[in-house]
Amino acid sequence: MPSQSPTPTQETSNKDTNYYLVIQKYLKKQYPDMEKQEANTLCREIVFAPENYVSKVNDNPKPIKPLRENLADFIERDKANKDFIPYSLDAEIADLIEKNNCETSSMNEYYRWISATADILRHMNDGCVTHEDVAERNEFINMSYDRESEILLCLALYEGAGKAANKAKMDTLKFKLARLREMRSIVRNTSTLVNSKTLEDRTKIQEYYDYCTNLLAQKENYIPNFNLILNLNINHSNDEDLEEDYSYINYLRMVVLEMMRRLEEASEENQRPLQQENIMNQTEATERNIEIEQFLSNVQEQEGR
Repeated sequence: MPSQSPTPTQETSNKDTNYYLVIQKYLKKQYPDMEKQEANTLCREIVFAPENYVSKVNDNPKPIKPLRENLADFIERDKANKDFIPYSLDAEIADLIEKNNCETSSMNEYYRWISATADILRHMNDGCVTHEDVAERNEFINMSYDRESEILLCLALYEGAGKAANKAKMDTLKFKLARLREMRSIVRNTSTLVNSKTLEDRTKIQEYYDYCTNLLAQKENYIPNFNLILNLNINHSNDEDLEEDYSYINYLRMVVLEMMRRLEEASEENQRPLQQENIMNQTEATERNIEIEQFLSNVQEQEGR
C-alpha cells in the first residue's frame, strides 16, 4: 500500500518549535508600538534574565517577573497557539555531560582527581623536576578550570529543571567542586615549595600528600576537618557559589545576556559604512578586545579562579 504524504498540519507538528521566535511574535502583539531593537532586547531578557532583573518597556523600568507572567497570560488567552510549550533547560543535558566525564559513577572522577594530585606531589618532590612533571602539573590545572566550568553549567541546568528533583545530583556536584578547588590549590601551591631546602616546605608537601592519601581512604561523602584545610591553606568553604542559596541559573542567564548583547553590538558595528569601518577598525577592535578580556576576567573571578 503506498504511503500517504503528510498533511501540512502534520509537517508543522513534526518540526521543532522555535520558542524564541514565538515569544518575539507575542511580544509584538502585546506591545505593537515598541521599536524593533527594544523588542529584540526584551525578548532576550524574557527568556534569560534572572528573577530580580529589571527590564525596560518603552523606556519605563519594569521588573522581569510580572512581564513574564503577563506574557504567559497573553499567550494562554490566544487560542491560535494553544500548543505552545514554554522553554525549559533540561537536566538530561547535565546528565550527559557528567556521564562523559565520570565513567561508571560521578565519584570515580572525584577519586581520580585526588590520585592525580598525589602523583603530581610525588613527582614534584622527588628531587628531579622534569619537563614532563611541569607539563603534568599544568595539564591538571587547565583540566580543573575546564571541569569547574562544566560543573557550574550542570548545576545551572539541574537548578533550571527543578531543584527538588535534582537536589541529590546538585549536592554531589557541589561536593566535587569544593574538592576540585582544593586539589587545584594544592597543585598550584607546589610551585613555591619545589626544590626548597627548608624543612618547613618539605613538611608542607608531605602534609598535602598525607591529606590526599587520607581522602582516598575515606567514603565518598567524607568532609575533611575544617581546621586541617585552613592549616593547609586550601579552604574554599567561603566561595559564594558553594553557598546554599546561590542561584547558578541566574548567573548563567546574566552571562548569556551579556554575551548576546555583545554579539548584537558587534553586528551593528559590522553594518557601518565601509569608509567609517576602515578608519575606526583598528581602534575599535582594540577596545573590544580589552572589554572582552575584562569581562572574561570578571567571569573567572566569580567562578573562583
